[in-house]
Amino acid sequence: EAGLEPLEPYTTTMTPWRCRCTTCGRTSTPTLAKIRSGRRCKYCARFGFDRAAPARVYVVTHAQHGAVKIGVAGALQRNDRIAQHRRLGWALFYEHHVPTGDDALAVEQTILRRLRAAGHGVFLTAVQMPNGWTETFDAARVTAAQLRDAIREHQTTPAPPEPLTLF
Repeated sequence: EAGLEPLEPYTTTMTPWRCRCTTCGRTSTPTLAKIRSGRRCKYCARFGFDRAAPARVYVVTHAQHGAVKIGVAGALQRNDRIAQHRRLGWALFYEHHVPTGDDALAVEQTILRRLRAAGHGVFLTAVQMPNGWTETFDAARVTAAQLRDAIREHQTTPAPPEPLTLF
């Protein structure tokens, strides 16, 4: 009913389940719980972040909170994530355009893994940063320029070394 064809045996409702979309043919890994709640193919979705469309990886800063954040947004916005952040007092420091949302997510996730491995935890709470609080860092320990440089390095190096010495 969800338009997804399973490619591997079912395990549990919370385990990612590799499926192929019967509309676009792409592979994704939703959980059965998400499918039951109405989730469909992440590539065919008519809302939210389009993983197949041009995108950008961005860095925003918040002077009052002393925070920095890395995030992803579509290049052709359905709803502009950076504008949402601006309304909450964040300022755009840097954005890097990439061919697809999948590319943007790969860059963001690689950098987040490096930061976590280097001991940098989440800096703000969901109350302070309603959208994307898990990608926030203490600007005194991780600077916006370091995040920008890490994004640029990821784009010029197919397999960047881990962990990045910048952090």
